[in-house]
Amino acid sequence: MKTSTVLKVLGCASLMLLASETQAQLLFKTKFSALEGYTNGWLIGQPATGAKWENANADWDWVLANEPSPETYSPLNNGKSWIPDGETEPFYIATVTNATAIGGGQMMVASDGNFGTNKATYFFKIDFPKQMTGPITVTWDWQFHCTNEIPEDYDPRTNTYHNILPGYDFGFTLADYANRTADGDIGNPNWKYNELSTGVRLSKYQDCRYNGVGVCGGGGSWFDHGPEFKDGKVLHMKTIMYVANGIDGDLTYVNTYDNFAQRDGEEEVWQTAKHDGDPEWIDPHIGDPAFSDPIWMPEFGMRRCPGEVDPNSGINCIMCWMNGNQYSRYVLVSNIRVWGPEGIPTPTLRIDQVPPDKVKITFTGWLQAADAPQGPYRDIALPSASPLVISASDAAKYYRAEN
Repeated sequence: MKTSTVLKVLGCASLMLLASETQAQLLFKTKFSALEGYTNGWLIGQPATGAKWENANADWDWVLANEPSPETYSPLNNGKSWIPDGETEPFYIATVTNATAIGGGQMMVASDGNFGTNKATYFFKIDFPKQMTGPITVTWDWQFHCTNEIPEDYDPRTNTYHNILPGYDFGFTLADYANRTADGDIGNPNWKYNELSTGVRLSKYQDCRYNGVGVCGGGGSWFDHGPEFKDGKVLHMKTIMYVANGIDGDLTYVNTYDNFAQRDGEEEVWQTAKHDGDPEWIDPHIGDPAFSDPIWMPEFGMRRCPGEVDPNSGINCIMCWMNGNQYSRYVLVSNIRVWGPEGIPTPTLRIDQVPPDKVKITFTGWLQAADAPQGPYRDIALPSASPLVISASDAAKYYRAEN
């Protein structure tokens, strides 16, 4: 949520203050920028400040004590492969590409083709403040890079080229990390598929995993419906989780979720998961009358519900996976934002003159600046940088705070 008023700093700045409003809280965002502390290279352990990306399947003591064992879910890996032939450095599964302070970059998720340590499923995560109630909303962009030639008559709605245009089994989900130990029958403390909450993935299509409402427990199946992505179009994504308090207080649909996808440059929005069964038949292409044939969609209960293992836990992380070796194609992920429920004040922005020639900008949230009131706005300071003192002789800028 951005402040509704934009402040301009001039050479003779005067006191200006914005009152806060009650809106949704921005829990986490990243543009993989240098401002946030990202550098090009291995993603795990980044950024330099705040929450960091981590290996999710990384309990090495357990792995060493139990591998190889018929009871284990699968061989686990630490996210980086062997050194490829002819190279001196290992190929890393998750890297940051084009980390810049202005526009930001992407997270690159790839495999190396040597069927080394990334023959298994690799999970990685980043934490945000625990949420016990919803709705919780996450938005992000992802883009598939296929190394096969795209046929001239490729149509994302009637695609018949699945055999020559392989997909990419990559997931982007919200989850309760404590659920990684839910399958206590085999004792594996590492992450596994059925501990995820909102199963959203790229595969044959962009699809989602559904479970019975209130069932939890790791069941469900993939719906196998959604927009094509194998021509390299960016998909703009949104997932809304309804946690603990249901929707508008309706506990019938507790621990359910909606998901939406929009191909870049196209108006229609695809619904690939929905929280309820009424109506069960929906138009999957919202706003596009040319594709109005309804389809049946089940209720998308979560595969694992928050608090299954630890009742004091909740939705607390973004969890991603790459399943097996899928060389040489890859996926780029960018512009991630997570919002918590309403009831949190929006950020404030205050400007004070500091004699004789300084200006102090005090803010909550992220500070953004632009040369014109309509933007474009760029992140220039993290929340921890407040108050920011600048020279009054600097070029005039428009400022706003975002949260």
